Amino acid sequence: MSDFFSDIMKNGALDSLTADQLDELILRAQAIRSEQQNDRNEKSINACPHCGSISVKKHGTTSKGSIRMICKDCGKTFSISENPNTRLTRSQLSALFTGIIENIPIRQLAERMGVSRSTAHRHKIQIGDILYQRMAENLGALDARGKPAFTFEGIIQCDEWYCPVSFKGKRDPAFFIWKLRRFPRHNMTMQEQNEYLVRHGLWEQVTAIPGYLQELRDNTKTYKRGISNEQVCIVVVVDDEQQIIAKPVSVGRLETGDAKKLLSGRLSGNTTLVTDSHGAYPTLAKQERVRHVQIPSGEHSNGPFNLGAVNGIHSQIEKMLPESAERLPATKYLNQYMALFIWLWQHKGLSLADKELLLKRTIADGSQYAENYDKIKVRPLDINTKGEFPQVV
Repeated sequence: MSDFFSDIMKNGALDSLTADQLDELILRAQAIRSEQQNDRNEKSINACPHCGSISVKKHGTTSKGSIRMICKDCGKTFSISENPNTRLTRSQLSALFTGIIENIPIRQLAERMGVSRSTAHRHKIQIGDILYQRMAENLGALDARGKPAFTFEGIIQCDEWYCPVSFKGKRDPAFFIWKLRRFPRHNMTMQEQNEYLVRHGLWEQVTAIPGYLQELRDNTKTYKRGISNEQVCIVVVVDDEQQIIAKPVSVGRLETGDAKKLLSGRLSGNTTLVTDSHGAYPTLAKQERVRHVQIPSGEHSNGPFNLGAVNGIHSQIEKMLPESAERLPATKYLNQYMALFIWLWQHKGLSLADKELLLKRTIADGSQYAENYDKIKVRPLDINTKGEFPQVV
């Protein structure tokens, strides 16, 4: 094997490859490296590193959040990395990546991987979080002048997309009854609501407050039309160079402060910011000293300017996050889902096989960002909740 490697390096074979061929070679090399790492992990994951015994069991977590194991034979403990790659077989890992790329529901993803829905969901969120942490680091990087290194150029289209607030997975009755002031599901019957309160020992407390039970019922059955505090605002920005941001920023209608927080310092002086008639953007454009073109309400364009590109991205987001009970993610995981969306959008021209190879490579190279799922799910929301609910949900 060493002779084969030496021959390739000496005879200039690599110099004759095209750019596309070199990219393919890099992708396959990275995938092989990732698979070899997985093989090593698979061989050792269930074996005690101290005595080699495979008679081990879970024994809590480390201070860094990694899973701790204890050997039943020698009694010593060891930890398992939180990188989502390291606890799946090769076939499960392949099913995970292809399922994410194809955007199949968690139920189907679990079936393909041969794991429970909760396990499939946990791994998908961890993959999304690695991508999100990489993007967050990129967005937070500063140049030599101390200004954001990630900036938009040319004509910039910016518009908001809204999705319902979701507390899927939340099991704390007090959170819904006392903080949200409603029942957990909008379609609960009156009998189910009463049984819910009795079952969780809240009936006497609620009924002791005059009118509060009726308030809970009214808040539960009311769906607010239009933009409201029951929706999350996701700002989508894209420029001529296909640089993109798709970031949850607030509950309800976008405010000027939210737009500034996301885009201040990211608009170069020679850019043109194209938006709808929303009132949050003029102040931002004036602050950034850029040309601002607004599309009047009810119109599709303003001269040569339109929002066609960003609206097309909205349509793709809607396909990824349809408003169904099964597909809509919990609000606290929107950052991870948007990171997955951006990655898929940026590589939409690749084949399924190449996407899988590249995603494996990206996750392998970003293993330093891997974090314990239990920490991800209690991470404070980085959106403006406007006091509608706590930052930690």
